[in-house]
Amino acid sequence: MKIKQYVKPLLTLIIKLFWIFPIKKNKILFSAFSARSFSDNPKYIAKQVIDENLKVDCVFVLRAPGEVTLPDGIRSVKYNTLRFLYELATSKIWVDNTRKQNFVVKRRGQVYIQTWHGSIPFKKIEKDIESTLSDKYIKTAQRDSKMIDYLLTNSSFGKEICRNAFWYDGEIRTTGTPRVDKLLTESANLRMQAINALRLDPKTHYVLYAPTFRDNGDTRIYRIDFKRISQIFADRFGGEWKIILKLHPNIKDIGLGLDGVIDATSFPDIIELYSVASVLVTDYSSAMFDFSLTKKPVFLLMEDWKSFSKIRSTYFRREKLPFPVANNIDELSEKINDFDANVYALKLRRFYGKLSIVEDGLASHRVVSLMRNVISDSNR
Repeated sequence: MKIKQYVKPLLTLIIKLFWIFPIKKNKILFSAFSARSFSDNPKYIAKQVIDENLKVDCVFVLRAPGEVTLPDGIRSVKYNTLRFLYELATSKIWVDNTRKQNFVVKRRGQVYIQTWHGSIPFKKIEKDIESTLSDKYIKTAQRDSKMIDYLLTNSSFGKEICRNAFWYDGEIRTTGTPRVDKLLTESANLRMQAINALRLDPKTHYVLYAPTFRDNGDTRIYRIDFKRISQIFADRFGGEWKIILKLHPNIKDIGLGLDGVIDATSFPDIIELYSVASVLVTDYSSAMFDFSLTKKPVFLLMEDWKSFSKIRSTYFRREKLPFPVANNIDELSEKINDFDANVYALKLRRFYGKLSIVEDGLASHRVVSLMRNVISDSNR
């Protein structure tokens, strides 16, 4: 028997031993991308908790807490330590955007809010691609879903996916997407934060290239002609243009070593990059939907569509998306040169209208209100 097979039951046992301590009704435990960063929905919900002066103990789980500066009012705990297991066992509310490890157990009285890390998916996910998933992941996902009390979404379309694809029959809340709140209401502040952090020129125009990962592990597709793309945008819209590269966390260590490209793959918060970029170029990533809420242009470069579509099905036919789609750089150049802002805006309104999307900058507030009610109920 492998060592890991002994470790997981031991970790579960330790969590249960910590149940001798009472649940701290005013403690909330946050984690983003399995504790890899202070980012995404959990980050913005935690910050909203502080902004609304909710009297709670905010704890953020991190793998490298010493490398992250947290806002006042939020403390960290190191991932997979005894202290982490104690915080798990004694927090009233858990907030996550990915699946929990399969040794985690929830006790009576705890509340688990799952935000997920995509708003509107283009690629099919979870149960909808069950035949492509490992038995281990399926068991972990099913186990995790049984613990969830509230699953968050931003639309009637998203609610349908949550119900059908997550092995989940609990409560689904249409709150909107917490991570995009500030993008909609404080974009200028986010932009300056990212410009200062990455030492960018505020007068330059930036194209954010943020492709998704490939299930087959192929990384050749990311080596595109970035210099040509930046020149195409400069010719079409004027001014100086540069490319910001943000690879998916699953492919961040491939080491492209590209000249003339600003590599922001290790930058923790893609929302701040959205505020900096004038344009997004992606392929199959749900980033297209978050970014388009800014009304700025999105272009889809799908050079491997034929092979990709054979191994990964999608929720939308690509020609039904409101974004220009190109199969190669030549087609991308044509789409950029032919871009009509008025036609694009009309397509966005029609598309999001069909999905009954709720994105008004108040998603984090709605989640904090839910937390407030949970804590209030537990104090009665």
